[in-house]
Amino acid sequence: MQVRTVVGIASIAVTCVAASRAHAGFPALNVQWKLNGAVVLNDLPSGVPNGLGGYQYIGGHSVGQVLMTYNLLGIPDPRISGNFTLENFSPETVEVELLVTLPISGSVSAPSSLTGSVAVGMTADADGGTLAVLQGVPFWQAMIDGIAVGGATDLLSDLSLTRSNIGSLASNDGFVQLPGPEALSEIGILVTFSLTAGEQVSFTSVFNVVPAPGGLVAIGLAIVVSRRRRRGLLRRETPGSCRGDAKLGKLRGRG
Repeated sequence: MQVRTVVGIASIAVTCVAASRAHAGFPALNVQWKLNGAVVLNDLPSGVPNGLGGYQYIGGHSVGQVLMTYNLLGIPDPRISGNFTLENFSPETVEVELLVTLPISGSVSAPSSLTGSVAVGMTADADGGTLAVLQGVPFWQAMIDGIAVGGATDLLSDLSLTRSNIGSLASNDGFVQLPGPEALSEIGILVTFSLTAGEQVSFTSVFNVVPAPGGLVAIGLAIVVSRRRRRGLLRRETPGSCRGDAKLGKLRGRG
């Protein structure tokens, strides 16, 4: 099921956390930023363990008068979440593509279960501005093993936030437990949009891939069956089993 809302907001507060030097960690998240079709950043930040089984990644980059920052969380089970900001202080509209990929610790067989969402906001200057998708390209796409999943996982395909003066607008979209393909090596999030001069965009997102509920049930049943078989073998092979003790007791009684 897919849900969508568009609301106006008074302002968007963005807190940029200074990036700290991180020790080598798993997984090696990749953040790629394209500006007007050219790759300007291919960042491989090391993750800092957050104490909850995940790794935090903080970074940013600027090209001329365009600044991008990110604060992300990667969990190798696998899950990606976090936020981006991009500020366009240049005099021209820019086309932006942000791709985040995360290697996973173990493959997820098909059918997988996919959950994802994105919330995006634009703050315009005194002249107003527009945040919009490129023609034929959704704002947000779920990626598995380098391929866009497509279908109902494409979010905000017709996004267009326009203000005639200073102020902010926001939109969000998401899906829950959609069936998906197997995931062998990595998952990712791809965000594509255009932003007019003088504006700022920020968005938060999450993408999670797990075995489908039916797959989890099958795994659970297999574990139960395996345990029962193991217990049965142990009972047969143990000399001092209850059945053996009962037979021994009868023989002693006859004696």
